[in-house]
Amino acid sequence: MKPQPSGMADKYPLSRCGIYCGACYVYRAERDNDEFIREIAEWQKVELHEVRCNSCFVAEEEKWSNCRQCNIKYCLEEKGHVYCHECDKFWDYSCEQFNNLEAFCSKRGEALRENLIKIMTDASKWLEEQEKKWRCSSCGKPYSWYEEICHHCGKELNRSDLRH
Repeated sequence: MKPQPSGMADKYPLSRCGIYCGACYVYRAERDNDEFIREIAEWQKVELHEVRCNSCFVAEEEKWSNCRQCNIKYCLEEKGHVYCHECDKFWDYSCEQFNNLEAFCSKRGEALRENLIKIMTDASKWLEEQEKKWRCSSCGKPYSWYEEICHHCGKELNRSDLRH
């Protein structure tokens, strides 16, 4: 596997498909507070120690169970690519797996194709944009994709501007 852009894992992990890992409920729960990690463990019916993930670029045992089973990961590895944008099917819109994931993620406010193009151009700038996008306007702390109420301050999140 080709290495990810240098220094990026130090700030936030990048995904291979354009998902912003910094807004993943597992990523947030592992880093934010004990109550949120307990909520996620209960919701997902797993033990607390299983609520962890450190991106696509780490050893399998450090990934969330869903991420370990990612079909896109297997496709990329088979083709020798690191990111989906390295594949011709990305550019001609013919990758059914990517198109399905993109449609799913758009419902929670992510534009995967746009994200990958920005990552390809300037990953650091994209990470800064995402870091700002997924922050509570009330307390300024990061939240995850599916939250309607900030798990830090309890304020309702106005997420209508995130939908595409």
